[in-house]
Order: sequence, then structure tokens, then C-alpha cells
Amino acid sequence: MGALLMASGSVSVRLPEDVLAKLAHRANAENKKVSDVVRELIETGLTVQGKAESSTVLERIDKLEGRLIAYLSKSVQGGAEARYFARLASMYGIDVAHYVAQKTELGVVPKPPDKDEKARELAFFERKCKEYVEFVLSEIEKKEPG
Repeated sequence: MGALLMASGSVSVRLPEDVLAKLAHRANAENKKVSDVVRELIETGLTVQGKAESSTVLERIDKLEGRLIAYLSKSVQGGAEARYFARLASMYGIDVAHYVAQKTELGVVPKPPDKDEKARELAFFERKCKEYVEFVLSEIEKKEPG
């Protein structure tokens, strides 16, 4: 017994030049005729398997999107915590530098730093931090494709 052969029909379709070029490129890469590539693409698009593969891809994209959002929120939280501790370290650093600069004798309590001067120094540190962040982000943007 031989295999049953079905008569095949033909369909004529007009396609834009760029689509034809992509089909020709793919056919050449796969060492197939353009008509074979078109037939496979149509069959895949019409089958349940094609739909299943598409839904699987969409599910993976949804999961990745959820993970990305979670990582971004952790990153924002970490950045906020780092900024808090950096500011705290700057404040204590200013105090320590002030007390060391006074060179007081042991047992003598040094004068506390001037609040306005400390505020100016903190503002300077914060401005420099923002400048650094802007610089890093601009360097990242330069490296992004497209």
C-alpha cells in the first residue's frame, strides 16, 4: 500500500518587497525554496502547536517581566538604603574631620561643628553624588544599541 497523496492547490499572494527579501534570505539560509519556507510558516501559524508555542513564549515573557519588576524594585530599595547610609557616613565624617581639625587637648570637649557649615558640606557631597549618577547614566546610554 502506498501513501495517500492529496492534490495541492496554489494561492497567489502579493507581498511587499522587503517581506519577499526576508523570505528569500531565509530560504537561502535554510537551503530551501521560497515556496517551501512560505508553506512551513503558514502551516506553523495555522496549527495548534504554533499557538501553543506562541502562548508558551508569552507566558515566559510575562514571567520575565515579573522578575524584572521585582529586580528593579529591589534595586530601587537598595539604592535608597545606600543613599541613606552614604549620607549618614558623610555626616559623621564631617563631624570627625571637624573634631580632628580642632586639635584639642585630651579631656577637653571640642566645639561642635557649625550647623550651617555642616549643611553646606552635606549639600556639596549630595551635589557631587548626583553629578556622578548623571555621568554614569550618560555612559550607559552611550553604550545602549539603537
